[in-house]
Amino acid sequence: MKKIKFLMLAVICAISGLLCAQNEMTFEQMIPVRVLMPKNNEINGDALTILYNNVNQAVTLNGLGSTTDNSRFLIVTSVTILSKNVTTSIPPQCMAEVEVSFYFVDNVNKVILAQEMITKKAMDDNDNKAVSKAIKSIKARDPKLKKLINVGKKRAVEYYKAIDEVESSEENTEPNVSWIFE
Repeated sequence: MKKIKFLMLAVICAISGLLCAQNEMTFEQMIPVRVLMPKNNEINGDALTILYNNVNQAVTLNGLGSTTDNSRFLIVTSVTILSKNVTTSIPPQCMAEVEVSFYFVDNVNKVILAQEMITKKAMDDNDNKAVSKAIKSIKARDPKLKKLINVGKKRAVEYYKAIDEVESSEENTEPNVSWIFE
């Protein structure tokens, strides 16, 4: 009986070892992408932090997350307030419409590989809360974010193959992305 238990334990350990073995990553899966914190003085910092965290989560869900400061590929966000209106209802409510632009960029060669825009509307008691609510409604599993990341990843691989370069030699702690908004 002891031999049977020992044999079964050995078989279970062997099978679990085979099932948990790590697969080798392909080149497409090893592209590190860093998300930059959005900057906008008109918008509450908490809403921008939530947007940053949701975009980071989207990147991680698609297997491209990076925490290094010298990532070649970045996702940069830009938040624009399109409109703020007050409703005529009682009590009055504020309605805000915001547009969030996402850019998947190669920061070394200054190339935008993919771009996506998401427009959201929200209502709340005041302007700032309505804008924050609209920004917070952008979720990590948004199909447009997934499309941006997948298209950016595909173009990054094509770009790498075209220039025949695997790693960047440039060390940059704080990326300069001002060229995107010019």
